[in-house]
Amino acid sequence: MKSKGIFYSFAAILGVVAAVVLVNLMKVDGPVGPDGQKTKEFKMLDSTVENVMLNVFKSPAPVSDHGKNVDRMIVFVHILMAILFVGWSLYFLATLIKFNSKTNPKADYYGVRSKVGTTVAEYGVILVEVVLITCFAVPLWADVVNEEQMEKIKAASKEGKGKGLELHILAKQYDWNARYAGNDGRFEEQALRFANKVDNPFGIDPEKADVDDVIITTARSKDNAIVVPWDRPVALKMTSMDVIHSFKVLPLRVCKDCIPGLQLPIHFKVNPDLLNDKNGKPANKEDDEHLFLITCAQLCGDGHGYMNGYLKVVHPNKFDDWLETKSRAELEKRKAVKIKPDLAANTSSAK
Repeated sequence: MKSKGIFYSFAAILGVVAAVVLVNLMKVDGPVGPDGQKTKEFKMLDSTVENVMLNVFKSPAPVSDHGKNVDRMIVFVHILMAILFVGWSLYFLATLIKFNSKTNPKADYYGVRSKVGTTVAEYGVILVEVVLITCFAVPLWADVVNEEQMEKIKAASKEGKGKGLELHILAKQYDWNARYAGNDGRFEEQALRFANKVDNPFGIDPEKADVDDVIITTARSKDNAIVVPWDRPVALKMTSMDVIHSFKVLPLRVCKDCIPGLQLPIHFKVNPDLLNDKNGKPANKEDDEHLFLITCAQLCGDGHGYMNGYLKVVHPNKFDDWLETKSRAELEKRKAVKIKPDLAANTSSAK
């Protein structure tokens, strides 16, 4: 009996390993990742995945490189849950019919002698779950929160060569705020004593005249949207000013909690080949703009339902021009504010 148990255990482990290896072998080359290497994707059943996401879940098509992997994970998990629901429901009904009091007036304390069917079903579920976790969930999670990739994107952003963008997202009741490094390529230091929810959520010293960080406060309107370029990796560093929020942009397949006291990372890259106009045709000219809704996916208070914002995806060249103009305007505005009090002080002292 003991040797039989060891054999079954060994066979189960071997079966799981074989299934994981087989699924990984079935993956083909996907899009190029932030590290310049081609990713691997399991593209079988993609037509089913697209159909379910579009027609069943009513979800817009993904526009980021990792979006299809998110869709696969969602659909595969739901398929497994549907099979389990139907299977166990049928098993439950069969049990009620087979072991009712009329057909079994006397209790049988030994129960069912043959457990081959249920054992196979249980090991089958475990096998599928291991494959989903090992081949899909873990690689996807490791990709979108990869600290090494985040550091590469940040380094590329500081070099100013247009190879990456670091963006700070700050959530507060009930709007979204963003901060970009300006033309100097660095983020200004923050201090809690300067922070307020009205006009300085990032806590930058209002007296400093040489700050050129670009700040987007309350990105609730389309004209004041958070702007990112397509075809360029974007590293997000997110936190919250008050309670837990969750930054969600459905077409990007990005959803990440913003927690007070923590700076949580996630990165994405918008694939220009996946950006379409209203007619379903690629619309990636230099003057094209694509607006996506930002929602809060975490219950955060009475105004949770109104905590919306906009994220605008534009051509990289257009983004660079926008950021340079905004940074220069911010620097000039700060210098103007700094000069006025100094002129007033000099005038009064001369009198």
